[in-house]
Amino acid sequence: MNNEVPLKYYDIVDEYSTECAEPVSESERESLARYFQLLITRLMNNEEISENAQKEMASEAGINALRIDEIATFLNQWGNE
Repeated sequence: MNNEVPLKYYDIVDEYSTECAEPVSESERESLARYFQLLITRLMNNEEISENAQKEMASEAGINALRIDEIATFLNQWGNE
């Protein structure tokens, strides 16, 4: 199985990094791209994303759980534009 994250998710990380409170470090980019991939894939499949699911995906992707709420807000605003 190919675990490489498509570039479009890195583009989303770049956009997120311009709006987030805590700067995104270079070492976080891959984890954040993976998290966005997991989240957006679930959204596109019309799957519910509970708080527990967000925490599980954050853990799987290796991101700081403190970013979860900010990312959810970012995606809500991004989806409404």
